[in-house]
Amino acid sequence: MSDAHYDCPCMEKCPLHHAMLLIGGKWKVQILCAVANAGAIRYNALRGKLDGISNTVLAGALRELERDGLVTRREYLEVPVRVEYSPTDSCRELLPILEQLSDWAEVRM
Repeated sequence: MSDAHYDCPCMEKCPLHHAMLLIGGKWKVQILCAVANAGAIRYNALRGKLDGISNTVLAGALRELERDGLVTRREYLEVPVRVEYSPTDSCRELLPILEQLSDWAEVRM
């Protein structure tokens, strides 16, 4: 595990944040915060909010979050195809935790 996981300024105040980082990694936490705050967000808009994330990491994290039932993916058959992600009920149940993390996520985005 990299030392970056221990550099969070709110770690002592927010043990849930630290647990989320250890379980899901910083990108998954930031993705969930962005999707939950937006309600529904296009892939490109999500990538724009997450400064420094590669397409490979974002696509892989979204597939894992979708597999885990935390986000849903919807494709619109347009030219070009529009892909939109929205939080599931399970993700909405995590909103109290995500709200605690939102200050951290906004600082990091």
